[in-house]
Amino acid sequence: MLQTIKASNTHHVSFLLLPGFALTSFSLAIEALGVANRLNGSSLYDFHLYSAANELAATTVRSSNGVPIQVEAHFSQLDSTDLVVLCAYEGASVCSNKALFAALRKFKRAGSQIAALTSASFLLARAGLLDGQRCTLFTEDIPVFRELYPQIAIQENIYTIGQNIFTCAGGMTSLDMMLYIVGKDLGTEFAGKVAYQFYHNKIRSADEMQSSQRYLELRMQSPCLGAAIEFMEKHIEQPYPIQTVAEKVGASVRSLEQAFKTHTHTTPVQYYLQLRLAQAKTMIEETQLPFSTIAQATGFSSQSYFTKRFRALYAFSPSELRNAKLL
Repeated sequence: MLQTIKASNTHHVSFLLLPGFALTSFSLAIEALGVANRLNGSSLYDFHLYSAANELAATTVRSSNGVPIQVEAHFSQLDSTDLVVLCAYEGASVCSNKALFAALRKFKRAGSQIAALTSASFLLARAGLLDGQRCTLFTEDIPVFRELYPQIAIQENIYTIGQNIFTCAGGMTSLDMMLYIVGKDLGTEFAGKVAYQFYHNKIRSADEMQSSQRYLELRMQSPCLGAAIEFMEKHIEQPYPIQTVAEKVGASVRSLEQAFKTHTHTTPVQYYLQLRLAQAKTMIEETQLPFSTIAQATGFSSQSYFTKRFRALYAFSPSELRNAKLL
């Protein structure tokens, strides 16, 4: 039986959602706190959602795949908080919201911790909060970030621990970083219990690297194969046509199809679909998100089509997987 933790103070957490944020990263981060509360039977974390949009009256913020998330208020109405979780992806590198940058500086001066998901390191850099610090961000963002902020050191770890600032690459690394924060607040044993609820057998440390080594090995098999798989894995929420994938990696569709046939014994289309369904399977196993949200987060236009393709690959439906806790 899990022993109830008597926290001296409730941890106040504020999620700031920039339009175009990554739904998966946000969902895993907030779910980690929700699971912590549920396991303890009390509100260890009191979390609220705020819009980081320019519009003061916005009541919802759309994620990168168009899913709207309802917020409680605009960030300008937030006076103080223990932890800011900054959620950003699309448009983060060109964000020019001076009021947001000023608010982030205010929170930092007041002693708040700030956690940046996916591409939110751009916002911290623009606010001047990464000067003299290291950071982690979404791999695809690294070339642009280095061009804009050459003075800031980038780590290819899954997340980076700074001076009251935490940054990660998004996706599953958002869960790892939040588990680290839970462990820091409430102990590693309790964080391990939270991780178990996600079938996350190991809380990965900040020292672990992103998957660049695997991509290198794939490129050694076939340059266009490795580049194509890397591109596909980074575009799960909004999948691209294979013609576009081929163009992005500098190959013809025919040569790309031949590379996939030789090394994966399948077609690029089938491989891309399997990647998306594998991500969906992980989300079903590790979260309690609605199937409609999971379908949208993995690039399916409708839940019915998602269910059809999922059953065709795994021989059971999403609901059967969740109900039976199949692995």
